[in-house]
Amino acid sequence: MQYRPPAWLPASEQGRRSDYYGHLRAEVIAAIPDGCATILDVGCGRGTLGRWLKENGVRTVLGVELQAAAGEEAKRWLDGVVIGGIEQVDLPWPEGEVDCIICADVLEHTVDPWKVVAKLKRLLRPGGCIVASIPNVAFHRNIRKMLRGEWRYAGEGLLDRTHLRFFTFSTIEELFASNGLAIEAVFKKIDAGWNIRLLNAVLFGYLRHTLYLHYIVRARLARTS
Repeated sequence: MQYRPPAWLPASEQGRRSDYYGHLRAEVIAAIPDGCATILDVGCGRGTLGRWLKENGVRTVLGVELQAAAGEEAKRWLDGVVIGGIEQVDLPWPEGEVDCIICADVLEHTVDPWKVVAKLKRLLRPGGCIVASIPNVAFHRNIRKMLRGEWRYAGEGLLDRTHLRFFTFSTIEELFASNGLAIEAVFKKIDAGWNIRLLNAVLFGYLRHTLYLHYIVRARLARTS
């Protein structure tokens, strides 16, 4: 989908994380395929993305949100919101009726993301997809810290203290493949200075998987014959 800034979202919040439960991420929106009639946003926050989706042609937007206050606000915009952790809650919607499920920075917070994907994929139509944003533990700044013997959790970012699972691109592929989904598109932006880019070039691309802070992937469920 093509991102168009909404008039109701302050310019200071466009694509930024200063409001954790209310920001829009253009790079996640870009990964959502056109033509989706029903979308489930896992970790929907206050419903900002869902509101944008409905204003841009999506008929039905559903949500799951862990934080009750944010989830209650999301109910103003979305067609149905379940409040609670995705691993614990029952999903009340019929199986096989969702076109796209969004998991933007969600799976790394779960105890068993493999079971979460299995739980979610039951809601997908044949040929439906999951759009996921997942941090890359192989990011070059993290590797350099590890080489110095550092692994310090923080309030946010790659080593957010609430992250329970850590992924590289190959293990992201395995996460979805183990549930019958294949990654069809990767949306990534290099987050590295000239020195790391030059070193990667000198090493014939050996460091290419360290250049990205996170991966945004679209994984498609195979159509049944």
